Amino acid sequence: MQLALMYGGRSVEHDGSIAMYNHIADVLNNASNADISPVSIYYISRSGDLLRLALDGDRLPKHDEFATRAETHPLASLAHLLKREGLFVFSLLQGQDGEDGQIQALAQFHDIPGSFGDKTAAMLSADKYLQGVVANRLCLELTPIPTVQVSQGNFEAGIKEALRHLAGPCVLKPNTLGGSFLTECTDKLSEDGLRSYSERIAPFDASFLVQQRIFGTEYTCGILIDHHEIMPLPIARINNPSGFLGYVQKKTRSSSYSVEFHDVEEKLQTRIASISTKIAREFRLHTFGRLDFIVDEQQRVHFFEINLVPGLTANCMFTKMLAKAGFDLCHVIRLAASNEANARNREKIRKIETSRVC
Repeated sequence: MQLALMYGGRSVEHDGSIAMYNHIADVLNNASNADISPVSIYYISRSGDLLRLALDGDRLPKHDEFATRAETHPLASLAHLLKREGLFVFSLLQGQDGEDGQIQALAQFHDIPGSFGDKTAAMLSADKYLQGVVANRLCLELTPIPTVQVSQGNFEAGIKEALRHLAGPCVLKPNTLGGSFLTECTDKLSEDGLRSYSERIAPFDASFLVQQRIFGTEYTCGILIDHHEIMPLPIARINNPSGFLGYVQKKTRSSSYSVEFHDVEEKLQTRIASISTKIAREFRLHTFGRLDFIVDEQQRVHFFEINLVPGLTANCMFTKMLAKAGFDLCHVIRLAASNEANARNREKIRKIETSRVC
């Protein structure tokens, strides 16, 4: 199977995407079954430059070597280049450019096959406030987290609402950024604190969320989709003595949080798997994803967020879930290509049937 890889992007998760590409390169270069053959690599720099490298049968280079060998193109030529090659594209883009509907809409408009998924679902999942509203409406077994959205359009009213309805402790998070970037917790809300936080995130996001802090245990559930069958992966419990898993905790090597699969109560596993399956179906995930929850002392399940392109490095939660279930990243790539071929065939049949009616 021939394919193109795409990574980088103009998001705060840029470095994470590079790490994912480097790991995928190791996996594919060392795969015992050489049925996956990358033909070209596309990289979007932080500044929006597009770099492309045709492999011509070579092994996948690491990012630093790729950057010295690749050709630079205008970003506006991306669709033309992908369309001309006609390859299935496995995307490692996260956040802006990767999970916000932009690349999905581009691929759909130009009929480019890939792991991109549905543009509407991506746009929705990029908005933490809206995805929470939808998830809580879909799954009545979820207990909503009290949340106030503060945006440039309702800044003063949003701050007043947050101070009126949420006393503290609270969590402050950008509405559209991933990787827990600039996510903070505070024991007590204040107007000065909210204004200061707004100024810090303004260069990155136009809105932020103020959420009641839920004390409990975090769980995460990976999802694999094989055509129409949605399979929850083994559910992991996040053990975090600090009680708060933000950007610093995730990126610091000395952080004491860990991910465990054993001793997760069977009834709780069933509940989280059922909720995850329902949300994944309605959000029309393409092939894989990860959903995050927190369970409080009363065993109430609260939804955090859905990740359309979760981390895929060796130490990432999703990769560990795959291994626990007996799968690897090569399986995910094959599955994504199969799902895309199946979806495109269904669309072809739909158009034929529609033309007959018209």
